[in-house]
Amino acid sequence: MYYIVKKRLKNRFISFFLLPLGILFLSGCSLTPLSTPTSFELSQKIERLTHMLEELDITIEQKEAQNLAQSAIFLSRKLVKKYELVSPPLWHNTLINMGIKKRGLCYDWAEDLLAFLNKKQYRSLKLHYVGADIDGYFEHNALAVSAKGKGIEDSIILDAWRDSGNLFFIRLKEDKKYKWRSREDVYRLVFPHLKRWSRD
Repeated sequence: MYYIVKKRLKNRFISFFLLPLGILFLSGCSLTPLSTPTSFELSQKIERLTHMLEELDITIEQKEAQNLAQSAIFLSRKLVKKYELVSPPLWHNTLINMGIKKRGLCYDWAEDLLAFLNKKQYRSLKLHYVGADIDGYFEHNALAVSAKGKGIEDSIILDAWRDSGNLFFIRLKEDKKYKWRSREDVYRLVFPHLKRWSRD
């Protein structure tokens, strides 16, 4: 767990460095209200993600694609309440590293999604833990999904942190904001008691 402890200490240092900025957040209009999607918007989102997953490979089962889409989107909404989320995401991160909030950093979202979806034991889908700017101050972690036997190069990013619990998803190759890399080492460290996220 040395990696996690070191990361949290570094994040705490950054947060205290950003404390004056936090005061500006509170004194101005920088805090944004959390948006709550309607049932119709959620169903449309599930349909879009299902279709994107199916398009990855002909071997992906439609029922599994739909189940993963629905599960990931609904769990992301549940985690908003569990984390007692505030927006924007960077402000929530600051509150965590100041000790005011407990969870809701990018890797909390990624690990909770992975732990939940791993229980589904999908036969045609493979789950990946991915990161960008690894070990940098703006390191970001998320979940990626590919067809079984495929790598992250042909996958879809599932990022619940980016839009404050409204699951963001995009083809990895189309995500211009981050350069993603596989984080096989991290899930082995954090989840040593679990089976491989998805067996080839």
